[in-house]
Amino acid sequence: MQCKQKETNTKKIPRWFAKFILQQTQNKPNNQQIFLALLKPMTPQEWCLIWMPIIHPGVELPQEGGRNPTGYMKACLTTLSALTGYHERTVEGWFYGKPYHYSVEILLRCFHLIFTLQQYLG
Repeated sequence: MQCKQKETNTKKIPRWFAKFILQQTQNKPNNQQIFLALLKPMTPQEWCLIWMPIIHPGVELPQEGGRNPTGYMKACLTTLSALTGYHERTVEGWFYGKPYHYSVEILLRCFHLIFTLQQYLG
């Protein structure tokens, strides 16, 4: 007899961050939407597809199922390395299935929100 295991789709977040969010959203429901957006993780691939054309306008985006255009991966690696503090070789591994710390996805979502806000303000 085989047991079926439940598959959960939960993401880890730092305890201090969870406490902060709970504190901030407890009495202020308007803030809840903002903090819930921070918890939605963003992969390095997603981040690059959105921000590479803006940060590096001369770099062509990859086509679905095709090879990466010349310069795209280098632009991604350089930018993500500068933002996260990880070495370019470590960042490169993320694109080829190497695991990374769960906080990377939260950090990239934060940068995405900051850059989006910056575009609206400036």
